[in-house]
Parts: sequence; C-alpha cells; structure tokens
Amino acid sequence: MAFRIFFFLLLTTLSISMTSQSFYEVDKNQFIKDGKPHHFLGTNYWYAMHLASDYGDTSRLHRELDFLRDLGVLNLRIMVASEGEIQAPWRVQPALQSTPGQWDETLLVGLDRLLIALKERNMSAVLCLNNFWLWSGGMAQYVQWIQKDSIPTPTPFDGSAYPAYTAYTASFYSNPEALKLYENYLKEIIQRTNSITRIPYSE
Repeated sequence: MAFRIFFFLLLTTLSISMTSQSFYEVDKNQFIKDGKPHHFLGTNYWYAMHLASDYGDTSRLHRELDFLRDLGVLNLRIMVASEGEIQAPWRVQPALQSTPGQWDETLLVGLDRLLIALKERNMSAVLCLNNFWLWSGGMAQYVQWIQKDSIPTPTPFDGSAYPAYTAYTASFYSNPEALKLYENYLKEIIQRTNSITRIPYSE
C-alpha cells in the first residue's frame, strides 16, 4: 500500500507545465519537456495558494512572482494540502481540508488563480500534496481523523514530543483508512477543473 501511495504521489507531484498540453516527463534521471532534456532553477513558495486566494493579497503574489521570474527562478514548490480544524494548534490557517471531505473552495479558487499567473509568466510548479510535519496537518491529521485520539504535539518551546510525533505520523503509511481519506483528497485535486479557465487539472 505504501508503495502504491508513493507512486501515486510521484506521478502527481512531478513538476508540471501550466498549459493544457505540455507536461514534464521523466526518462531515467532526466526531466523531459517537449521531447528535450530540461533543467530548472526553483524555490519553495509554499504559501502561494493562500496568497492567491481571497484570504491573501494577489498584488503581493504578482509582485513576488515577477521578482522570482526576473531572477530566473521559474519552478516553484507550492503547498496544495493543509488539514485540521481552526482550533488545531501550530497550523497554517485556514486549512484546505478542515474535516475529511470538506474543502475550502476559496483556497481552491486561489490555486486556480495561481496556476493562471504561473502560465502567464511561463513558470511551472511542483504541487506538494502531503506533509510529514505538524504545521500543515498532513499525515498526522489523517491518522487522528481515523483514530480520534490526540496527536502528540511538539512545540517551538518543547521538542520532547518529537519522537512520539514522528512515530505517530509514520503510522499513516500502515493505516488503510487514513490512506483512503488521503486518496479521496488526491482525487479531488486531480479531477478538479480550473474554475476560471475551465481547463481540467489533468490537462
């Protein structure tokens, strides 16, 4: 099961071009775009979906994208997953998925806008669809939704809970019900159609 999820992640988080035709492919250890070897300079821009949404600041988004493009940074790692209720401690808020199957459409429209902004600048993105660490909810939150217990939560002031936290989070890989919730989320993203361009994400 863990291999299947890893493979699914690999397929869906590879750097993809923001057009309806051109996707990056992998040949052995080489990225291929439009039939040619491709290299890129990238950076982590995890909060871009939030920034592009009505919760954020689209003028700041466009300034930052222009700045990165002008530096030659054309590939961005975007966090497209955050989980947990509003009162969950040490989390980015608002979360994309507050409870299983409850999506924040405002954030998803932000993602739609972001993909358009990237396309306009000939930029691309790696869409990160899960996380091991507490700040996004991630794997631990999927486990907690199934087990209905408490996540052993480390804080910036006390890291003594980290061994328990990492063991708890790693149990995600062997929890079929948690994996199923995650697969449902993947389907929501992969099968989405951009609300503005009407282009399916799969294209």
